[in-house]
Amino acid sequence: MQPPDPLPRVIFFQVQTPQAKTSCLVQIVQRHFLLKEPVLIIAEEDKALAYVDELLWKHTPTSFLPHSILEKPTEEWIGITKVKKNLNNARYAFNLCPTPLLIEGPFRTIYEFEDATSQSKKNLSQLRYDAYKQARYLIESHLIHQST
Repeated sequence: MQPPDPLPRVIFFQVQTPQAKTSCLVQIVQRHFLLKEPVLIIAEEDKALAYVDELLWKHTPTSFLPHSILEKPTEEWIGITKVKKNLNNARYAFNLCPTPLLIEGPFRTIYEFEDATSQSKKNLSQLRYDAYKQARYLIESHLIHQST
């Protein structure tokens, strides 16, 4: 019998601007893509799904990150979905939802934004942090500086 997977690590990226959020998201996804590690991006709304879809296709004028919008299980390396299930068997997930990602993964790392772009987003970030803490997930926080 195999031992259970350890609890996921949650990394909160402290961001002050929308540009810092998009830059951080692209960098994380690109890093996992280059390492050939599947990554899943979970958004709650169609608008956010479409934004991330376009961002990954056009993040630089000379390159893109191949991905798919997912509704059912697949082998895609980079998946974007509204379904709170691990549809591409990823070990890494970027949660863009206002609620925490407390689902069967097994995710090794869950990325979150500690979003200071508005007070309401900051409050939602705190609620997600508290939920992960209550679930005994390992939590880290990293400050993201926006370069000009």
